Amino acid sequence: MINIVICDDEIAFHEIISYKIESCMKQVFKMDFKITCFNDLDKLKKHIEGERVDIVFLDIMVNDQNAMDWTIKNIDDSYVQFIFMTAYPQCAYNISETNCCYFMVKSRMNDETLERAIRRAIKHISNKSDAPYFLSIGSKRRKVNVQDIMYIESLDNNVIFHIWDNEQIRAYSSLKRYEKLLPPNFLRVHKSFMVNLNYIVSYEPYKFVLDDGFVVPVPAKKYTEAVNKYNRYKLSL
Repeated sequence: MINIVICDDEIAFHEIISYKIESCMKQVFKMDFKITCFNDLDKLKKHIEGERVDIVFLDIMVNDQNAMDWTIKNIDDSYVQFIFMTAYPQCAYNISETNCCYFMVKSRMNDETLERAIRRAIKHISNKSDAPYFLSIGSKRRKVNVQDIMYIESLDNNVIFHIWDNEQIRAYSSLKRYEKLLPPNFLRVHKSFMVNLNYIVSYEPYKFVLDDGFVVPVPAKKYTEAVNKYNRYKLSL
């Protein structure tokens, strides 16, 4: 699932941009997504700190505060992809210092521009090799790079993270939890398996083959949907 946030102090604009994003995600990318809206930078910061956020559509001026300056001072998470929007391009004087994925002038925003912005954001998310994640293992927390996880297996009320260097990390949890937490290149293809789409090298009925040779089973009733999601993901890059 792709978690998208809109932050703009014009409440009426939330409905407009939400509709455009929803249409683009459904018609072009056909990926699972969630949209959350804010009109306050402090609420946005709290949300980013509390949940995984993939893409933020952020107005450059929010309640008379320059949001570009604000991100430089307040947002350390390089994983989040910021798509800046404005009606006043002159306010983007410091864009080179920000974690800017895409820049859009509101009056020139159309379906093609929005698609390019989202496509670039998804590509950046999927290629982030330094995206950290903390796993809770008993009373300890273990830091791993999300993109090093090849697939996740559920076994006896535990999940096993299979890392690209043949390491395995076991944690007491469920796959359902990680469906919401992990970035869009992770797909639940089986009741017991979630796979990182970046590691798939081929597929055939009814399985995905990873680049280390491991075969992830896919139930017949889910196979077509899983393959379609994989192909749409690859096309989005």
